[in-house]
Amino acid sequence: MMDLRSHLEEIAGPVVPVADGQVDEDILRGRHAKRQRRTVQATLGAVFGAAALVAAFTVPGGGVGAGPQGPTAAAPPAAVTAVDLVAYQGTQPKGFTIDKVPAGWFIESQDDHGLVMAPERAKGISPSTDAAHAVPRILIMLESKDQNGPSRPGTEVTIGDRTGLLLKSLPAMIPGQPAADPDGDTGWAVWLEQPSGIWLIVQFDAGLGMGQDRMVELTSGVHVHPGALQGVG
Repeated sequence: MMDLRSHLEEIAGPVVPVADGQVDEDILRGRHAKRQRRTVQATLGAVFGAAALVAAFTVPGGGVGAGPQGPTAAAPPAAVTAVDLVAYQGTQPKGFTIDKVPAGWFIESQDDHGLVMAPERAKGISPSTDAAHAVPRILIMLESKDQNGPSRPGTEVTIGDRTGLLLKSLPAMIPGQPAADPDGDTGWAVWLEQPSGIWLIVQFDAGLGMGQDRMVELTSGVHVHPGALQGVG
């Protein structure tokens, strides 16, 4: 007779190995979703006042997350020119300051732990699991206290007088949806070590139409100040 342990193992199936860097990118995905949730809650509160609102918040289909490890050394197409960068004219965030933003973008949310930039069309639109309607964003933050630099190899890029790493994001795994093609547009992240030894992360969602040169240019204009804080978990 099959004992209970064997029966449970048969039901659960084989253990799926975790890809290198998967846990770290799950952390990035969770922090990204948390900031988007805060932004949407604030926006809805301003519009509807005390009305009771219920919304489900999940990570856009192009964000980083768990899944099979895709290529990390490949660079985004150099010919992509859909996004132009312009000087940022708004109020500067607290822990970070920025020199440039994509044209037509604004700071959607910010605190001492980082900031989220989004296009004007994202105003009032909650993050969606439907990739066809998701609005790509850019997240700027420091690595979590649980991290110690990039956990996967990437492409070296020159950012000012320093060398950073460009990593292709792992495809998100969303329940009920097929896994994204790891060779497709899964988004990117630029990692840049600071003099303190802590790494700055600039995460670019899939679907931005931004080439490597624009990612590097935007990252080179991000300045980390003493008030910037690392998250935990």
